Amino acid sequence: MKKLILIVVILLSINFIFSQRFLPPVKDSYLTSSFGEYRDTGDKAHFHLGIDFSSFSRIGYPVNAAANGYVYKIWVNHEVYGHTIFIYHPDYDLITVYAHLNSFNGIVAEIADSVIKEFGNTFAEIKFPEDEIRVSKGEEIAYSGKSGEAEVPHVHFEVREIKKSGNEEIEIVRDALEFVDYVEMRTRQLEALEIRSNNRTFKLLEDQVTEIPFNTLPKLEVKADEKLGNNTKIIPRKVSLRVNDELVYEIEFDAIRVDEMYTPNSVFGYGSNIFTYWLKLYSSSFITPIKVNRWNEISFNLKDRNPAELILEDIWGTVKVYKLVLVKEM
Repeated sequence: MKKLILIVVILLSINFIFSQRFLPPVKDSYLTSSFGEYRDTGDKAHFHLGIDFSSFSRIGYPVNAAANGYVYKIWVNHEVYGHTIFIYHPDYDLITVYAHLNSFNGIVAEIADSVIKEFGNTFAEIKFPEDEIRVSKGEEIAYSGKSGEAEVPHVHFEVREIKKSGNEEIEIVRDALEFVDYVEMRTRQLEALEIRSNNRTFKLLEDQVTEIPFNTLPKLEVKADEKLGNNTKIIPRKVSLRVNDELVYEIEFDAIRVDEMYTPNSVFGYGSNIFTYWLKLYSSSFITPIKVNRWNEISFNLKDRNPAELILEDIWGTVKVYKLVLVKEM
């Protein structure tokens, strides 16, 4: 009897956890961009701080609240985000963000329209009193568009948290795929295509060992991505480098601070753009995606030949490993 009660409790817990996941902002949609990608649109290169969902190339497609909450603030005419609505969810202590909108819904639309009528295309941020404009999970809160820097209609979706650090508030954007009830149904192909060192580029194949020459310190950059179906390309969630059986470098796109948005060149190499990702396997920065950086520790211990592994991982648990040998040139 006790075992039966325990099983029931576990099942109820699983169902509760599953039911607490966020709804995608567009019903029956699919992912078109992932978190952390390189963006060279606008005035400055930046990280893509959200995930994108298709609005089926339509302006005015319904955008739905991910969970119960209330309207925290809106942006009107933001240079990058365009028309944007922020919903705070007390049950999670998280904020969801819906950007590149064409318009809002209900009383929020009335307020936004009055601001636009008075100030035109000037950027404006309107904050709302706590718990004043409540929304329910799945409720229509806005309509898709291509405002801001968007080139085609879609919905940019973020999950943010605000942490206290003394008297300061630090705003962190999390990979929304961790929170959204979304299943990727398309075929997936995670792969590293090329690796470069000292201005030389080498093709990578899973079934062979690639020798990479270096001088004092290997400054490697890998061209990698994951294809979803025939038309979508996203960035790997995690990239790691092991040298002589030691984890030397690792980047993971699980969280990025808002104040790090315009620092993508810390982890992306030259030639990166919205379609191509050259990921550095070294850095002098200490931004959030860089989880491990031990080059300074091991640089004096490198041998003439150093077996290495390049490891790619996605958020769905796929892992790809490429064998390397880092060869010191005399």
